[in-house]
Amino acid sequence: MKILLISVNRERMPFPVFPLGLAYLAGRLRGKGFPVEVIDLCFSQDVGVDLKHVLQRFEPDLIGVSLRNLDNLTYPASISYLKEVEEVISICRQLSSSRLVIGGSGFSLAPNELLGHLNVDFGIVGEGEEALFRLVNSLEKNLPTPPAYRSGRSSPHLLVKGHSPPRMVKGARVSTLSTPDRSLFQTQRYLKEGGMLNLQTKRGCPFSCIYCTYPLLEGKKVRLREVNEVIEEIRHLIQEQGADYIYFVDDIFNYPPSYAEVLCREMVRRKVTVKWSAFVNPGFLSEGLLTWMKEAGCVGVEFGTDSGSDRMLKSYKKSFTIEEVAQASQLCSKLDVNHCHYILIGGPGENEETIEESFQLMDQLNPTAVIAMLGIRIYPGTELEQVALSQGIIEKNTNLIYPYFYISPALKGRVEAFLKEKALERKQWIVPGLEINITQNLMEQIRRFHVRGPLWELVGRMKKPRIKPLKVS
Repeated sequence: MKILLISVNRERMPFPVFPLGLAYLAGRLRGKGFPVEVIDLCFSQDVGVDLKHVLQRFEPDLIGVSLRNLDNLTYPASISYLKEVEEVISICRQLSSSRLVIGGSGFSLAPNELLGHLNVDFGIVGEGEEALFRLVNSLEKNLPTPPAYRSGRSSPHLLVKGHSPPRMVKGARVSTLSTPDRSLFQTQRYLKEGGMLNLQTKRGCPFSCIYCTYPLLEGKKVRLREVNEVIEEIRHLIQEQGADYIYFVDDIFNYPPSYAEVLCREMVRRKVTVKWSAFVNPGFLSEGLLTWMKEAGCVGVEFGTDSGSDRMLKSYKKSFTIEEVAQASQLCSKLDVNHCHYILIGGPGENEETIEESFQLMDQLNPTAVIAMLGIRIYPGTELEQVALSQGIIEKNTNLIYPYFYISPALKGRVEAFLKEKALERKQWIVPGLEINITQNLMEQIRRFHVRGPLWELVGRMKKPRIKPLKVS
C-alpha cells in the first residue's frame, strides 16, 4: 500500500516550522516497509499544481492529511486555516479515488466536529505513529472498515466517517518515542528560511494551566527519550543537514530538571557543538542548570510567564510565582543568556491594574524581549472553555473549530488601545495581534540575511518601536 502524507501548514509567521509530527509518521511507516511520499505545502507556490503532480505520479492508495493548527492564535488579526485544509481535501477528491485520513494536533483538538465538517474517511486522534500503522494494516487486508468497528468495539483513537463516534474519544499515546525521518522533506530550506531546525526530547505535560492543550494532546505523564538517541539526532542534524541552530520544541525543556541537566552534560562531554534555544518553565531553572545549558550551546530561552501579576498566575493555575519568574529572568541576565517572556493579556480576572503589573515587572527585569498575546484562544476540553461558558462569552453550541478568544469582560472595548499605548513606550515589546515590532514583510527581510534563531532576539537592538497599522475592512 502506497501512502502519501500531506502537511497542509502554510503559515510562515514568524517563521516556517518544520512538520516534525509528519516526519515521525513517515519514519514509522517506512520502517515497516510501506512506500511513502511526502508533500509539504509550506513552500508551495501553487497548491493545485503541486498536488496534481504528486498524485498522478505516485498514485497513492491512502492519503494522510496533517493539520498542525486550526488558526494562527492571534487576536484581533485572527486567521482560520480551515479553508486551506478544505482546498487540499477537495483537490485530492477530484484527482484521486484514494481514501483520506486526517490527523495532527489541530485535528485532535476537536476531532468529532472536524470529521463531520471535512470530506475525509478517517480521523486519528492523538499521536499517530501506532494508530496510523494499524489503520494501514487493516486497509491493506481489504477490510471495509477497521476491525474494531466491525466487531462493535470502537477505538477511542480512530474515527470513521459514517459511523457513530466512540463513547470516549481520547488521544493515542506511543509508549516509546522514536527518531523522526526527515529525508523526504526540504529540511535545509527550513534552516535557511526559518533560521533553525527543531527537535523533541519528550512528550507530555504534568501541569494544569487552564487554557493549555498539551495535556489533552500528549497526556499528563512525561515520556522521555533516551539521551543517547537525542544526541545522535542532534549530530545527524549538524552533520547531514548543516544545522548550526536548533530549537527544542518540548512544551517545557527544563522539566524534569534532572533530565535536562543530564542531556546538557552529555552534549558537553561529547563535544556536540550547536547553538540552541528552548521554552522554559521559570520555576525549575536553577543557576546550576542554566550554567550547563549555556555550556551546551544554549543562547536563548523563552519563558511561558503569562503575567506579572500574582493574581493572574493563580487565575491561570500556573506552577510558579512572580518571585520565581524574577529569579529566573535575573539568572539569564547574570549569565548573559538572551531571554524572552510570553505574556497573555486578557484572561479571567484581568483588568488594567493587573496588566500594569505585567508592564512593571518586565520593566524591572528588562529581558531581551517580551511577546504579548492579546486574548486567549478557547479550546474544547480546557478549563477556560468552562469559564467562558459560565460567563456567556461562548455558548454551548459554539463551534470551537473556529477561533474564539477569551478577553476579560473588565477590559471590553479598551484593551487594544491600552496595550498599544503601553507597548509602544517600550522598544522590546512584540504584540503580534497589533503588529507591533512584527510584520510578515519585516520577518522575510530579516531572514534574507540568514539570521539564525528566533527573531525576538533582534528586538532589543531596535532604536524605537515599530508598528504597522491594522487594515480596517
